Amino acid sequence: MSDDMAIYGHACSLKQGHKWSGVKPDKDRKTVENVCRALRDERIRNGISQQRLAELAGISRTGLRHIESLQTNATLYSLLRLTKALKMDLAELLDE
Repeated sequence: MSDDMAIYGHACSLKQGHKWSGVKPDKDRKTVENVCRALRDERIRNGISQQRLAELAGISRTGLRHIESLQTNATLYSLLRLTKALKMDLAELLDE
């Protein structure tokens, strides 16, 4: 996984954080990793391909791939659409 992510549209390294985003390198990175891992695990558990989940959620497959691989941060809107497509609540992702 890459240490570089886009935070609010600005590329930065999570090792350093970003002065505008409030990202705390260790704690926030772990939370993001956990949410993305839980999303990917739920997709796989349901036997859904990235392409199919992207179609159901109305986002691009590339966008989903980038979210799952931590190449970009998902927007709240994208997470809501993805969890709805997986028939789960967003809170379930945060609990995992």
